[in-house]
Formats: sequence, structure tokens, C-alpha cells
Amino acid sequence: MKAPDGRLDPGTPVQVVERSPSGWARVVCAPGDWPVWVDGRRLQEPAESEQAIGMELLSQLKASLGTYQQLLDDLQAQRIDFDSFRRQAFRAGLIMRDSGALLLDLSSATWYWYDGIRLHTMGSFLDRETQTDRAAESTEG
Repeated sequence: MKAPDGRLDPGTPVQVVERSPSGWARVVCAPGDWPVWVDGRRLQEPAESEQAIGMELLSQLKASLGTYQQLLDDLQAQRIDFDSFRRQAFRAGLIMRDSGALLLDLSSATWYWYDGIRLHTMGSFLDRETQTDRAAESTEG
């Protein structure tokens, strides 16, 4: 088992990527950061209010994706033109929060978080199978 190699400030939000039977946890502090081992017994679950905020944000993300799907359907059925699609899609994929904004890049199916200083990749809304299918289609064409 790897010895702990990370030290976190109290209250640092993390994502646990692995737990060991001894109680150590491998965590990532932000998307793109390197994982570190910490004493997993000292990690605390987020407060209910943080979970409620997360659920609200998830609801907003799902609504944005639904709006995008409707816009894509409208574009394909020629109910709207491309310029209208582009304007409306930008508004649908921009979610403002207290300290920043979520942005959806439809071409890569990726959500980004902008904190006012840096753009952070949040991840794709497509599952791996769909991404693999799209990649295969683009190499075949």
C-alpha cells in the first residue's frame, strides 16, 4: 500500500477515486489534478446544503441538455435556422452560478466551469460507449 503523500486544508472538496482497507483514500481535488493518498478516515461527507446545491445544479444541467436536444431537433426539422440555433444554444449551455459559470461545448459534448480566472474541464455528458461510437464514425468518414 502506498504511504500518504498529500495534505489537504480543512474543507477542501475532493473526489475519492480509490479506498484501501487500511482507511487510506486516493483523492483528486480538482479535475485534471494528480491523485494523492490521504487518511480517508478524516474525510467528511458534504453537508446536506451542499448536496441540495448539487442536486439543483444537476437539475439545471439536465434542463440545458433537454433544451439542446429540442434545438437540435428543431434545426434538423428546419423549424429554426442555424443562426437562431447558435444564439439559443449558447443561452441554453450557459448556467450562471454565484461564483462562476458552467459552459457547454456541444461540439465536444463537454461541460466547463469558469471561475472568473480559469476554465476547468468538468467532463462529457455522453457515456463512453457513445463517445466511442462518435470517434469511430469520425475516423471512418
